[in-house]
Amino acid sequence: MVDSAGSAFGLGLAGKQVAVLGVADETSLAWGIAEAFRQHGAVVTIGYQQRFLSRVKALLRDSPEIRGARCDVTNPAEMEAFFAAFASTRLDVLVHAIAYGPPEVFTSDPSAVSAEAFAQMLRVSAFSLGEVTRYAKPHLAEWGSVIALSYQASLRAQPFYGLMGVAKSALEGMVRYLAVELGQRRVRVNAISPGPVASLAALGIMQALLQDRSTLARQRDRVIREAYETASLRTSAAAEDLELASAIWSELQQGVATRCAIEETISKEDVAGCALFLGSDLARKITGQVVHVDCGLSSTILM
Repeated sequence: MVDSAGSAFGLGLAGKQVAVLGVADETSLAWGIAEAFRQHGAVVTIGYQQRFLSRVKALLRDSPEIRGARCDVTNPAEMEAFFAAFASTRLDVLVHAIAYGPPEVFTSDPSAVSAEAFAQMLRVSAFSLGEVTRYAKPHLAEWGSVIALSYQASLRAQPFYGLMGVAKSALEGMVRYLAVELGQRRVRVNAISPGPVASLAALGIMQALLQDRSTLARQRDRVIREAYETASLRTSAAAEDLELASAIWSELQQGVATRCAIEETISKEDVAGCALFLGSDLARKITGQVVHVDCGLSSTILM
């Protein structure tokens, strides 16, 4: 719904130039955010990796108003080309929805993860926020907004999430320091930390753990262990790993919901709603913050 002044729901996003990095498929939080900005009148460009091209092409075919271009954060040439497209205009909102870690980051004991895997995880999942900001900086509009996606494991250890929780801690630290840097230009930098959301990335973690099912069985995280046991009982022995991984994640979401102040699961639309707020002028004096979209999980202890 857009009012007569062209301001969707009073957020003032109509005509805003928005870049969303990290789209992999329709389940991506990045895609949910891109679609939400489009629906509110923004001009949206998504960045994706070449390996997801076929999936992204299908999304763009169904949403022709959204533009897409390759933007692998490990490829400086692609980042430079992606942000050069904003040279003749401005960039109002930049969304960083990127994280990656080799399987051992999730499946190995923290003390057993190799230096190479740890460095790759930090490079893509945390350091890249600073890199894309550097390329975007010349084009960021005054009162622009940079938004990163974090996760609850940045605050407390969640064994099934492995050392990726350390990367999310680093990402949140990067948010605070970039907020100081960009504050001089009246650009704010914030992170969204949601509860568990069903996505391709989430299923990837579960599938990595399923490579050695004893890893899941001996999990010290009670919620994920119970989710695995329940999903195993409800899923046939012949089920493919993807089917079981999906069942485990669904059980995990339900288990977490029972520990929240509001007993509900989190969807990508919930996360997108927060991104819309942080990208709007309503949030122009909010910076350096981590906003939790988790039904109260981060602030309550319900056993």
